[in-house]
Amino acid sequence: MFYLGIDVGRYHHAAALADPRGATVALLPQFPATAEGFLTLRSFVQRHLPPGEQLRVGIEATGPYWQPLARWLSLQSWPCVVDNPIKASSLRNYGIRGAKTDRIDAVLIAQALRWEDKAPRERLHHSALELRHLTRLHTHLVKERTRASLRIDSLLASLFPELPLLLPKKRSSPTTLAILEAAPSPAKALALGLRALTTLLRRTSRGKLGQARARRILNAARRSVGVPSPAAEIALTLLVAQLRLLNEQIDSLEKNIFDLYSRLELPLHSLPGVGLLLAAVLAAELGSVHLFARPQQMVAFAGIDPKLRQSGSLQGQVRMSKRGSRYLRRAIYLACQNAVRTDDHFKALYERHLARSKPPRRALGAVMNHFVHVLFAIWRDNRAYVPLTSS
Repeated sequence: MFYLGIDVGRYHHAAALADPRGATVALLPQFPATAEGFLTLRSFVQRHLPPGEQLRVGIEATGPYWQPLARWLSLQSWPCVVDNPIKASSLRNYGIRGAKTDRIDAVLIAQALRWEDKAPRERLHHSALELRHLTRLHTHLVKERTRASLRIDSLLASLFPELPLLLPKKRSSPTTLAILEAAPSPAKALALGLRALTTLLRRTSRGKLGQARARRILNAARRSVGVPSPAAEIALTLLVAQLRLLNEQIDSLEKNIFDLYSRLELPLHSLPGVGLLLAAVLAAELGSVHLFARPQQMVAFAGIDPKLRQSGSLQGQVRMSKRGSRYLRRAIYLACQNAVRTDDHFKALYERHLARSKPPRRALGAVMNHFVHVLFAIWRDNRAYVPLTSS
């Protein structure tokens, strides 16, 4: 068995071929991440791989840059192992000098492939990769919406400080956006008048708000201590337009996410605390249950496994390793926050850890660990979650 290690970059990759004893047979210092570059890699292997020898390829999962290469390797029927870049980094630290070049990393990947003798696993399903693109974008857009809402609050604190208390708490709600567009300042609220403001509130809130709220807004405008600022009004108008666009994009994105997730026919949304959106994130970030032999591997993949630092008489604190996808950890964290409130089994487990004098965050961490074990079981067996007894 010969081992081909490939260090993945954005525009160029590097490759190293090692023999069964681990000796480096040949180096390809650089080849472009294009069709022509991949043909160069194939020629390199054909020149240096002895006839009749088997080949195993290892690449790093560096950002999205590994995906075209992994697909091409699959088309060549070359067995490929995709590994975390952290491994090459840790092997690099084994040397005293700690040098870092693409060629060195390619050699280290080939060596790690030989040492571990790891068989190629099932590749991440295309639908999971597609879902990951959408769920991660959704997370970023929601964060942008939150930032825009906070900027609006900051502007209103000077322009019309009384208004936020009279609006729905969610700054991106239709009612809030409509009022901010029509009456961003006390003067414009007064110019709008009671009738127009009442009509606007009734229409955008679907009848939940009306003349009483309009009167309160106008009374606040008359006594407002806000500082008039045409520039702040322009900024507020632009931010409201941004929020409207983000709302449309997020709504469209969620429809596509739900559609993709439904095609996978998974039972993850049956878990306590998990709706369709969180289920889609779990499916996208984990990829496939067949990538994991045991639930402990899934726990470690999520980065919620315990990490202990101990040396001699020094006994450090046990903390979460927090390796792996932060999107996955966030989804598990949010699911468990809901589960300890809505599911008797998870609630009892959480309270049991609290009774042992664990801080709330550590107790929730233990619940997260158990949650992943349950997730692994229902995904492996392809069955919906059945509420467990607290015993």
